[in-house]
Amino acid sequence: MPITLQEISQLATIFGSLAVIGVFIQIWLARKQLKTDHERSRREKSVELLLDWTKNLKENTSLARKIVESLDDEQSRNLFNQEDVRISKKHLKSLKKILSLNDDDLNEENDFIILSGDSVSKLRWYVISYLNMLESILVAWQYSIVDREIIEHQFSYLFSPEQGHEALKKFRIAAGGEKAFPAIEIFTNYLKEQRKKILKEKSEIA
Repeated sequence: MPITLQEISQLATIFGSLAVIGVFIQIWLARKQLKTDHERSRREKSVELLLDWTKNLKENTSLARKIVESLDDEQSRNLFNQEDVRISKKHLKSLKKILSLNDDDLNEENDFIILSGDSVSKLRWYVISYLNMLESILVAWQYSIVDREIIEHQFSYLFSPEQGHEALKKFRIAAGGEKAFPAIEIFTNYLKEQRKKILKEKSEIA
């Protein structure tokens, strides 16, 4: 039985529709693969940055961070401006280690060690290097170059005021605050908002 023109037209329509559907499926699969590749790339970049952070975060840098985290506003300003800085004697052991000081180098006043000159510059350099390294990682977080959840999980401990950690907030303020380290400031505010969100959710459940 011969095929009519109408039947040929219907078959053409069916095959045309199938072709269009096939194209859409190919596009969807390609976009899905691209998204998967992008997510894998971000995870790999996160691991790469974490390894760099671990490799470059030396003991002296960690000790310097702990010392400077304990400074008040005036001490932080003096350190940033490379002026004499009064630091509690409780940090004496750490200061000797990271600044290569001996007893003859120490200028003591009551319960404080008075740092000046090269000692101040060296301590300041440790802190600036630390903040620059942290800023570069959080810039990658800000622009989603890395897996944001991984970075948030790994670095949120540096922003725990209840434990005395605020990522050198007073020194950052002395250095210019958000103008000097914008990504750190954005990350800080993000974590604050996340904590508020969690507290709000808990209060609503109660």
